[in-house]
Amino acid sequence: METFDIKYLFQIIKKYKLLIFSSAFIGTLIATFVTFFYLTSIYSASTQILVTQANDNKNVQSSEVQANIQMVNTYSIILKSKDLMKEIAKDYPKYTANEISKNLIVTSDSNSQVINVTVKNQYPRVAVAIANDITDKFIKESKDLIKTNEVSVLSRAYIEDSEHPSGPNHQIHLMIGLLAGLFLAFIIIVLKEMFDTTLKTEESIEKILQLPILGTINHINKPGKGGQRHEKNKNQG
Repeated sequence: METFDIKYLFQIIKKYKLLIFSSAFIGTLIATFVTFFYLTSIYSASTQILVTQANDNKNVQSSEVQANIQMVNTYSIILKSKDLMKEIAKDYPKYTANEISKNLIVTSDSNSQVINVTVKNQYPRVAVAIANDITDKFIKESKDLIKTNEVSVLSRAYIEDSEHPSGPNHQIHLMIGLLAGLFLAFIIIVLKEMFDTTLKTEESIEKILQLPILGTINHINKPGKGGQRHEKNKNQG
């Protein structure tokens, strides 16, 4: 049964190979057009913020480090607060606070006192400016909100680091186009095979009619005109 299924599968692929290749090619072609000519390139700019204790003691205890790490989560929430986003939006009237918040990514590594701030925008200079502006305003506001910790800029965003697009991912879109084309071909093949009621094999006839096959008649092609003349001349000879 497994051998038969595999054989039948290869027969189907061979039968519809033109449809499969055409669908895959068209799907990839559409994905290429959409990716390179329709989707807008996105640029990313990143800054880093360091969280430390607000004291001059150089001998930092491990408990203080753990406290700083726990405060990182609190600062990450403050970074995406509506009030801060509204303040940023005042400097960039083209964007709303919600749009800036959607394009803002705040992350931190486990057991780290560093907060990573990433801003995405279709213009690299705007992404860099917003990332640095968010960092500066956050540091200013956090000093008034939480006085037990100190936040400082570990690294700023620079235009030379944001000149190349970070998205969209061309390879993923092309792969999606290819898979979509193959899936469409699969659907067409399944529908055609489901609605095809012709009997093609002896086994299918026996299975449907529940009767044994007594004999078969092979298909004989008609001879051409040349063949008819040849037979006629042979008889005359």
